[in-house]
Amino acid sequence: MNQHSEDALARLDQDAMSKARRNQEQFRLAYDAGHEKYVALGRKCNDFYRGDQWNEGDRSKLDGEGRPALTLNLVLSTVNAILGEQMDRRMEVRYSPRKHGTGEVAFELNQLTRYILGLNDFESTEDTVFADGVITGRGYYDLRVSYDDNLFGEVAITHEDPVDVIPDPEARDLDPATWNEVFISRWMTPDEIAVQYGEQKAEELRVIAENGFSGDEKDMEFHKSTFGGEDLAGDHRKLRRVRVIERQYFTMTKALHWVDPEMGDFRLVPAHVEPEAAEAMAEQHNLLVMEKLVRRVKMTVSADQVLLFDDWSPYRTFTIIPFYPYFRRGKPFGVVENLLDPQELLNKTSSQELHIVNTTANSGWIVEEGSLANMTEEELEERGAETGLVLVKRKTAAAPEKIQPNSIPTGIDRISQKAAGTIRDVSAVNTAMLGLGRADQSGRAMEAQASRGQVQVSVVLKNLMRCRRMIARKILELVQDFYTDTRFYRVTQEDELTGEPVQEERFINGMDPEGNILNDVTTGQYVADVAFAPVSGSAADQQFAEAMRLREMGVAIPDHILVQYSQLRRRQEVAELLKNLQGFGEPTEEEMAMQQAQSEAAMAKMQAEVQELEAQIAQKQAAAQLSMAKAASLEGHNEAALEIERLEQEKELRLRELSARIALSAQSHHNQRYLNKLRGGTSMALEALKSQLNTTKEKQNVRD
Repeated sequence: MNQHSEDALARLDQDAMSKARRNQEQFRLAYDAGHEKYVALGRKCNDFYRGDQWNEGDRSKLDGEGRPALTLNLVLSTVNAILGEQMDRRMEVRYSPRKHGTGEVAFELNQLTRYILGLNDFESTEDTVFADGVITGRGYYDLRVSYDDNLFGEVAITHEDPVDVIPDPEARDLDPATWNEVFISRWMTPDEIAVQYGEQKAEELRVIAENGFSGDEKDMEFHKSTFGGEDLAGDHRKLRRVRVIERQYFTMTKALHWVDPEMGDFRLVPAHVEPEAAEAMAEQHNLLVMEKLVRRVKMTVSADQVLLFDDWSPYRTFTIIPFYPYFRRGKPFGVVENLLDPQELLNKTSSQELHIVNTTANSGWIVEEGSLANMTEEELEERGAETGLVLVKRKTAAAPEKIQPNSIPTGIDRISQKAAGTIRDVSAVNTAMLGLGRADQSGRAMEAQASRGQVQVSVVLKNLMRCRRMIARKILELVQDFYTDTRFYRVTQEDELTGEPVQEERFINGMDPEGNILNDVTTGQYVADVAFAPVSGSAADQQFAEAMRLREMGVAIPDHILVQYSQLRRRQEVAELLKNLQGFGEPTEEEMAMQQAQSEAAMAKMQAEVQELEAQIAQKQAAAQLSMAKAASLEGHNEAALEIERLEQEKELRLRELSARIALSAQSHHNQRYLNKLRGGTSMALEALKSQLNTTKEKQNVRD
């Protein structure tokens, strides 16, 4: 050891080294509590899914005996059927307001969560985690705030290798909120440690490793430095990688809380918020700040005997979110685990069946010595199993006789069939779910059979739903704790009618001129709910089929609506053309002017008819008075009165029709003027709001 190494060892903090050793001991206790057994089983399940289903000892023995080792991988198709069920059910998150929550903020949280999921390519991440869970029995997400691409931090969703995550060995529920601790181990180079935790920590690791003071050599990897075929020791040991152990665990402590004086609700102040900032936020939202005993997450990170980090976690809960296809009393397991024995049985019985067939195909010959004329006995031994073989015997010799092979043992062919059927029975993936129904089976029967299989697979999908709900709650936690500044983001979604992608710019935590915070996502309680949403292509097909079904039932759905639900490349143009041809489109200015002229002409005609009726009534009244004066006839008076009454009623009817038409025309003009005014006002309001938000953003940047 040189003087530099001795000085570096002397500078090591003994208290920090003690904490690091304690962290490593806790990791080993959890690892030895069953994780090592899971790692071996998980690797075997992975091998079976890939088709590597024979161990080296059995395969070498069969190869040495010249016997076949078949691999009929039914695990692959079975697991793929379950993976396909997940791919057809994408996640859709919806938040509902509870205490102090509002519908407007819940809507913004829905949009923001959709933006976060898209930013992290969540669908691909979920595909990996779901496959890990189905195949190996465990899949894990990691949700935390990353500052790599954004100064204020963004929610980052990644997947962890199940081998690297050790859950609480004493956990009895799959919700990590009920666990006491969780471990994450990662292999990192000294350079990576220097970037994340500082150059001093990396140098301490190099000194400890290269001078043989490591606590556990299994947690370190060294570069091979050899000369003349012999390993060099001492100063020539160069550290390549080291296991970094991150332990997140709950502990009781006193922490600051915001308190609602009206409702009495508590909310933990995030660890990264200083007490002065907590007081300022409490004053802004009319809250109180008090200290309270609480269960809080602490985080300890170590590499061998070097303590890299030991402080309160900036998050309220663990960053790990698990997905377990099945979970029973603290024991998670997957689908492939129960298919190992049936798959091995299928492989071995099929190989044995083929071996029997191969050995009985050339059972041998019984020939008299020197009886063959066209070949020797040795040549018959080599070519005796050839197709179309011709044997020529001598005239006085007996004919060669083929030895009758032993028959295949009864039932051995059924064992392989039973093994294949057992795989289907255990996994609940029947032939209908694989699209392998019989030729004489109807479509409805296949659908019913597939539905019955999905009933059992729904247990896995139910646990997937629960995992998604935990992810939605974790995203809400991170947003409310870290998205405290004004933020702008852009979401892309499909138009409900046209199906075309539409981009929309949104914001959270904006401030209006009066000082009110708009879309404040940091306050209020919200309940996260998730639903299965079909992929876009399947959803469009379902909508089109439903619209056609309603059309066949007699619902008058316009043609342009049906075209918009279709999958035509230029469906928007076709729908717009049909809309205009059928009179559903918005009229142009020329058409509106023509309609106005026609309406005015119709009203003028009706006014002329009313005036004509008034003249007829006056004429009839004058004629009636003249007749009465001349003849003084009551009968003539009654006839004239009836005629006048009829004309009065017709006049009244015409006046009502004219009034209705005038009112309708006036309302139409009023609506059009209001619509034009509304469009103009909306445009001006949007421009004003954008200008205001840009000003707010500039002020925020200046303050930052």
